[in-house]
Amino acid sequence: MAPDEFLKAIHTIGPFRHPAEGSPFNETLVAEVAIWTAILGVTAALLIIQPKFVEDVEAALKRLARKPVLACVTVGLAALALRLALLPVIPYPVPKYHDEYSYILQAQTFAAGRVANPAHPLWVHFETFHVNMLPTYASMYPPAQATFLAIGQVLTGKPWWGVWLSIGILCACVTWMLQAWMPAPWALLGGLFCLLRYDLFSYWVNSYWGGAAAAIGGALLFGALPRLMRRPRVSLAIIIALALMILANSRPYEGFIFAVPSMVWLLVWTVRKQMWNLRFAKQVVVPAALVLILGSCFMLYYNWRCTGHPTLMPYMLNQATYHISKPFLWQKPNPIPNYHHLVMRTFYCFHELPYAVRARTAWGIQELTEEKFGVYYGFFIWPLLLLFIPAMWQIMKSRRDRILGITLLFMLAGLLIEAWPPHGHYAAPIACVVIAIMLYGLRLLRTWNLAGRPVGLMMVRAIVVVIIAWSAFVTANTAMNPWNLEQDQQGLPPEFERARIQAQLEHMPGQHLLLVHTRRGWTGSDEWVYNDADIDRAKVIWARDMGTEGNKELLDYYPQRQVWIVDQNDGIMRVMAYNGHSSEDTMASAVGLPPRKTQN
Repeated sequence: MAPDEFLKAIHTIGPFRHPAEGSPFNETLVAEVAIWTAILGVTAALLIIQPKFVEDVEAALKRLARKPVLACVTVGLAALALRLALLPVIPYPVPKYHDEYSYILQAQTFAAGRVANPAHPLWVHFETFHVNMLPTYASMYPPAQATFLAIGQVLTGKPWWGVWLSIGILCACVTWMLQAWMPAPWALLGGLFCLLRYDLFSYWVNSYWGGAAAAIGGALLFGALPRLMRRPRVSLAIIIALALMILANSRPYEGFIFAVPSMVWLLVWTVRKQMWNLRFAKQVVVPAALVLILGSCFMLYYNWRCTGHPTLMPYMLNQATYHISKPFLWQKPNPIPNYHHLVMRTFYCFHELPYAVRARTAWGIQELTEEKFGVYYGFFIWPLLLLFIPAMWQIMKSRRDRILGITLLFMLAGLLIEAWPPHGHYAAPIACVVIAIMLYGLRLLRTWNLAGRPVGLMMVRAIVVVIIAWSAFVTANTAMNPWNLEQDQQGLPPEFERARIQAQLEHMPGQHLLLVHTRRGWTGSDEWVYNDADIDRAKVIWARDMGTEGNKELLDYYPQRQVWIVDQNDGIMRVMAYNGHSSEDTMASAVGLPPRKTQN
């Protein structure tokens, strides 16, 4: 699971340094109580001191908020500038997880002007996770996240700059969305919170896993809907359709669940207001339909180029080819496929299958549900749950705003029936809605007076001050340990070993073929065998050690390449010249065993 620095930073503080056994949800609640204790202390201090500079800052933000376009642009540019300023201490990330390498492959493919790559004749040597090798060599994921990475790849040669760009766009879009639901100063405050939460240190910006693309789709949808209902316009209809396409091409299932309540809300509104006339059709229905039709045609074309069938998504092809478990709790597992490589069998049988087995039991569903509540609460709501609950209660009473709460509950129900372990980016479309509900709570709290004293006003200011202070602490903590190294870390993490080897070979003359001998017991969660979109032209090719006989056809195919081997059983991961015998065959011959033929 990708670590999220915003909440994980509590483990650097004394009482939380060694987490107690039990529910992480309970520990997170304890941390929230500690935050609220600090909020109460700051509130008392503000009531006593009443510093003028706080009012001056609020006045300056209100002046900026009165210019909606400038406010959105300012928040977006500030997000880009702040993350850029932190690059010397929090560098752009090294890919680690399967998903990241798959997205990078997809980005390289798009940057080269292709939708998919031809299948390699010796694809079995390069077979890896979350990548389809047949009928084309392509990522299994929808294209939205990789599109941003491809922009970074084309403009700078580094896909992370596309991640950086997407986070800036997200912060601007969230500000624009909030302007449609509340007064401009509160919308600006929400945009700045989005900046603090997702721009400086979140794994949405410090990995290639994504999150921002789907969140942009959610913000565009909920920003355009209320504006359209106040004044139907062609531009807003196009934005809604584009938002639906972004959701469908980033998180298709979660995006669909997220969009259903708002689309029903829009449909009911058109019926009640008797909007079905020729003018409405010209302004809304026709433009939106054209964008949706063009977008759907692109999706069918993308599927056809990747899988050979317009209605077969690359994700579903990969599921049918490799995966044992299925996405939803009620689905029975697939039969175990005939894997070509032991490491892939190990991953799917001993890493993924246990989740499917657990989901077939009552206690397993309970544990998984608790884990989901803990992850989504920690990623989206912490440390404002004590404010969020009454805000939800009040927002459900508002005829105009209850769609926000309904969407959140509908999204939560859709996430709870998934069989996968939770991650923050699964629920990415809901980010803007969660921020809107928290601001709703802050607005209610601000009106609270106690004995004629503006306690609510000062508490809102205290919340802002504490969150800024916590964000500064987390930023400093992340800067001190940007690679998320553990205290008992032995040697370099696997992703850095791979990056070290890649850099070492790239600085050597000629072209190289590296055989990776996977150690037994390796679950495949930190995989090394990933390649560029154009394998044959890559300076360094990563392939699986398939034994002396299995490797021979690969060596014959690349006679001009220098061949190396790295044995992951070797503690220091030495890269050695390949002598025609795989590591395992060398060990087998030492004890009198015949060489292996495959790695099944």
